[in-house]
Amino acid sequence: MSRRSLVVLFAAVVAAVVVAPIAIARASELGVMRAPAASAGEPQPDHLDMTGATPAPQRDGVLALDPTGVPGLFKCRRYRIWSFAAGRYVAEEQDYPGARHNMLRARTAADRVGSWEEFDVCSDDGGHTVYLTAPSGYLVTAEFNYTGSDRGMLRGRGEWVDVWETFDVWSANGLYYLRNVSRGTYVTCRVDYTGAAYQTMKATGAGAGSWEALRFDPV
Repeated sequence: MSRRSLVVLFAAVVAAVVVAPIAIARASELGVMRAPAASAGEPQPDHLDMTGATPAPQRDGVLALDPTGVPGLFKCRRYRIWSFAAGRYVAEEQDYPGARHNMLRARTAADRVGSWEEFDVCSDDGGHTVYLTAPSGYLVTAEFNYTGSDRGMLRGRGEWVDVWETFDVWSANGLYYLRNVSRGTYVTCRVDYTGAAYQTMKATGAGAGSWEALRFDPV
């Protein structure tokens, strides 16, 4: 093989390494779903520890899950959610205006946590299927009616539990993942975004990879 051919081949390999993660991210924005493999080391259905869980909080004298399209979720345990991709805790942006009010971003350092980083994880099947109550008191919703880069954004705005607010718990090698029931896509941290959207949490992950890995720290 000639020197010129080797140079061309090397350039092609480098381009593939750079372009592949971008292509995967774009695929997730288009709603492409990839089911996790069942081989060793791949994510499997799991649960979050609900030890010490308490009855779901009430809103105006009515259980937060009533009415609901996903019955049977009654008990909650408080957690902080760590994103490994961001190296930060997830926060609810209560100061953001408009359509991004209460959006979730992984932006809080471990030594800066406060009330905006505390979420009630609720379940009645031992933590296998969950919904999250945000610090604002609203339910965490995947905004699949949004378009563009905001599609699938997680935001504290739900008032009852349905498929956009419900997540299955998966794990592999000590890492946890949340998969949205309505789309079969994973909660992901968009470390490729910039500005006020940097490290937005969305439910558009095509698979359980490094951007989707989470840790749940009980409060």
